[in-house]
Formats: sequence, structure tokens, C-alpha cells
Amino acid sequence: MGLSTRATKYLQSLDRNLEWTSNEDQTKVYLEKQNIRHFEEFLKYQTLYSGYKLTIQDQPLSSFSVSLFSRDQIINNESLDLEKIGDKFIEICGEHMTAQFTFFITERGEICTLDNNGLPNILHNSFEKMLEEYALKNEIYNWPSNPYYFTIKNIEGLMKIMNDKFQTIPECSDEYSTWWKNDELIAVKGRTLDGPDSFFHVYGLTRNQCDGLIEKLKDQGILK
Repeated sequence: MGLSTRATKYLQSLDRNLEWTSNEDQTKVYLEKQNIRHFEEFLKYQTLYSGYKLTIQDQPLSSFSVSLFSRDQIINNESLDLEKIGDKFIEICGEHMTAQFTFFITERGEICTLDNNGLPNILHNSFEKMLEEYALKNEIYNWPSNPYYFTIKNIEGLMKIMNDKFQTIPECSDEYSTWWKNDELIAVKGRTLDGPDSFFHVYGLTRNQCDGLIEKLKDQGILK
């Protein structure tokens, strides 16, 4: 699936650091010299996205600098820091302004951190999903929200209620996070950065609308 119109316009609005870019031919030769097989996702990430800085208006501390291979690294044929952890090959793929985690891309194109056991903790099944999230958050940057809820007592119950009452936002959703919306609220069940636990967060036209949904979910034993 290609990018949504929202995400395409968002990406076009961003500056790109050309020191972290290379064309397809250069990148292919570099990866072949490094004896990297199954590099299609690395190639796509490098040529389409490396060098961009994902931002959210009025939230500079949420910025994520996308970077895979620098021009100097490619020109000098510098060795890659590609690691195999579990059944995945991972490479550092960028830096969050404030999150105290290292972010990686796998050979399958998944975006992950490492959990408390040092194993890949998948956050998104593709970078495109992460990009779609940033584009959506940037669009609703001025919407009020309430705190993140990290204790979900009944995941199945939450999914059922939200799927029944709200519309899923497919371009942002995958098996690791789900986004929902109605005319007044947008909510997400996502994965925490340090492991497979989930969080729940709500944005709304007003703070009272956010709090109202949270209270209903607490009353139904969904959130603590």
C-alpha cells in the first residue's frame, strides 16, 4: 500500500539532509560490496526516506531524524553495523530527539527498538506506518489529549469497544498498533518502546471529550 495523501504532503513539506542520501545504483553497489543479501527494504529506506527529519508542529522534542547510510560511508565503503538478533538482521535507522532508545530497521522493513532482554521489539511493520503516524499527529497537533495509559486491563475488551464505536484509520494501523477515529476523537493503542506491552492514548476536540472516553473505559474495567 502506498502512502496516503496526508503522508505524501507531509513528507513533501519536510527538509532533507542530503548528507544521508544516495541514489538506487550507489546504494545497491554499496550493499553488494558489504555482502548484504535481501537488502530491498534497506534500499527503499535509504533512497526514499534517509535524511528526512520527522516533526510535529509545536512539539520539537518529538522529532525523529531518519538516517541509514551517509554519503561518506558509501563513498568510503565503510563497514556496516548490521547485527543479527534472534531471527532478524537489524541496522540503526535514526534517532529520536528525546526517547532514550536506539531505533533499528530490520531486513523485513520493520521499525523496532530492543526490549529489556535485548531482543527486537517491533513498533511498526514498516517505516510507512511510522510516517503515517507522524503525518496524522502533525495534522492534529493542536488537539488536546490526556495522559498515556500504560495499564490496559482487558486488551480484547478495548479492541471490541473501539472497533464497535469507532472507525479504524487503516493507513496508520498494523498488527502492532491500531488507530481509531470519530468526528470528535482520535485514539491509539500502541506498543511501548521497551517491550511488547501496550499503551492507550486519546486526542480530542476538547479535553473533556478525551476524559469522557477514558472514564467510560475505566467504568467498564478496560483501563486501570
